[in-house]
Amino acid sequence: MPTSFEALNLTWFEKINASQNASNAMIDLAIFIANDVLYLLILFLLFLWFYGDQQLKERALRAVFFTAIALGMGFIISTLYYHPRPFVMGVGRTLIHHAPNASFPSDHMLIFSTIAWSYLFSGRKFAGSLLLVLAGLVAWSRVYLGVHFPMDMLGAFSIAFLVNILGIWIWKLAGQFILESSTQLYATVCKPLLEKGWIK
Repeated sequence: MPTSFEALNLTWFEKINASQNASNAMIDLAIFIANDVLYLLILFLLFLWFYGDQQLKERALRAVFFTAIALGMGFIISTLYYHPRPFVMGVGRTLIHHAPNASFPSDHMLIFSTIAWSYLFSGRKFAGSLLLVLAGLVAWSRVYLGVHFPMDMLGAFSIAFLVNILGIWIWKLAGQFILESSTQLYATVCKPLLEKGWIK
C-alpha cells in the first residue's frame, strides 16, 4: 500500500478506533456487531432456503455463491499481499482477540457487502439497502475494536461490488445449473423433513 494511502489509513483508523474514554456500553455493542451479527445473517439465509419459495431460495443461493467467490478472491489477495493488523503494528486499542493474519481485505466485510450487493442487483432494494447499512456497521465495529483498518473495509467493499458485476454474467451462464443441482441435492439429503412438511 503506497505511503500516502498508509498515512490516510492510519489517520482514519485513529479517528474510528475506540478511545481510552470509550464507554463499556459502546464497546459491548461493537463486539456484538463485530462477532455475533454474522450468525444472525447466516440464520436468515438458512431460513430463506429452508422455508422460502423458489425465488427466495435462488436469491439466497446466489448471494452465498457470490460470497464464496469473494472470499476466494480475498484469500488470494491476502496470500499475495500481507498487510499487518493494527495490533501487530502496535497502533490503537485492540478490544477483541484475533489471530495476527493478514488484515486486507476484511472477510467479514466481504461477506456482508457481497450479500448486500447481490440482493440489490437482484432487485431487492429494501433488503439490499438494509444489508448495506449492516455492512457499514460491521465495518465500523471491526475498526473500532482495533482488528482492522478502514482500507481493509473499503477494499472488501470494492471486491464485493466487482464480484457482483462479474456475477451477473456468471449467473446467466451457470445460475440455473447451480440452482437445479443445489435443489436436487437438498431434496435428496432432506427428503424425510420435506415429506413431513417441516421444511419446504
